[in-house]
Amino acid sequence: MIDLSGIMTAIVTPLNADRSLNEEQLHKLIDVQIDHKVQSILVLGGTGEYTALSAEVRRQTVDAAVRFVNGRIPVVIGNLETGIGESIAFTRYCADAGADAVMVMTPYYVHASQQGLIDFYMELDQSVDIPLLVYNIPYRTCVNMTADTLAYLADHMKNLAGIKECNNSPAQAIDMIRRVGSKINFLSGEEFLSVMLMALGAKGAVMASANLIPDVWVKIHHLVREHQTQEAMDLFGNYTELIAAMFSETNPGPLKYGMDLIGVPCGSTAIPLTPVSDAAAGRMKKAMQELQLI
Repeated sequence: MIDLSGIMTAIVTPLNADRSLNEEQLHKLIDVQIDHKVQSILVLGGTGEYTALSAEVRRQTVDAAVRFVNGRIPVVIGNLETGIGESIAFTRYCADAGADAVMVMTPYYVHASQQGLIDFYMELDQSVDIPLLVYNIPYRTCVNMTADTLAYLADHMKNLAGIKECNNSPAQAIDMIRRVGSKINFLSGEEFLSVMLMALGAKGAVMASANLIPDVWVKIHHLVREHQTQEAMDLFGNYTELIAAMFSETNPGPLKYGMDLIGVPCGSTAIPLTPVSDAAAGRMKKAMQELQLI
């Protein structure tokens, strides 16, 4: 099984004014992440604006990221399709492009049952040959994968490598870690829960804020691994206002503004996402100045 321990940055997608991929800035962003020792990157997740981009731009982003990383760290591609057919097709595209794994979000809008989720992931698993991660984010999809369902998939899927768990229920996350943490990569997707969950056995975290502060998250993960949990919590505590500002409006508007401020411009967001408001921009800038990031 692929080892995805550590910090995986959910990178933004740098865009030109016409919403095409800015490949030069994508290269710069990736180099910044690798230089700061993140263990892997997630391309085209929610932070990467998957659902707002055209299919052509998604494919171009996959190709550009895999080609530029060139094996230096694992590249995980997000797959946020709604139906099984398109999910299989895009996963196969990512595999052919040379991606290391694909993170597939639970089907949304249709409100799948737990059996429906099992059927979806089992058919996907039987149709592809690449490590897979479940992406569980019920506050976006209105569908929550339970610990029981994840445990079943961990026992029956040949390609299941992990889960990105974005759920505001620590109880569910802890139950998942207890039941499958030794079998797959359990990765926290919630900034404000990640230190606790890593201390309780999560292999790592998939962090949008690592675009701005990759070195901080790498240090936090190191401290947790060394059983210096209080020090990790203290370090994280310095950045809570920045992270709150980053999520004060729909991600990644404030985050992309922050990237501009640190000299890694990534363009605006794609419609229907909107650029950062003046109020959120002011909050981001103030937090970054207080942290001496700018």
